[in-house]
Amino acid sequence: MYRPRRRQPRISMAPLIDIVFQLLVFAIFSAGTIAQPAEVAIQLPGAYSGTDPRGASLVLFVSQNGLVYLDNKPVAMDLFRQELRQALEDGGFSEAFIFADAKAEFAVIMGLMDEIRLLGIENIGFAVHRLGGEL
Repeated sequence: MYRPRRRQPRISMAPLIDIVFQLLVFAIFSAGTIAQPAEVAIQLPGAYSGTDPRGASLVLFVSQNGLVYLDNKPVAMDLFRQELRQALEDGGFSEAFIFADAKAEFAVIMGLMDEIRLLGIENIGFAVHRLGGEL
């Protein structure tokens, strides 16, 4: 009587290596970037003395029409202080960076700065596009 031979299962490592490689490439390309909310189109102003922000900072975005984003979520100005206080408690930030559109209203930006300082952060920076040339 003929008995079929039982084949031993084999595990191929090639698909696993492909997936791990793709995850590695994705992690490398996405690391170190500051995520701008998809709904906000910001055109940063230029400055010759602009520097790159370093370290863990509180990041705020201000759109051209005055919308404020904290942790990539839109925040109403009347709730901004509570949201900011919660973010400071969660993150323990010692500095803040404001990514404001070049055409954003000065009053909105000053209001943000005032609220940030009232909660104890004195070091506030603004994101700009660095213009070419040496001083």
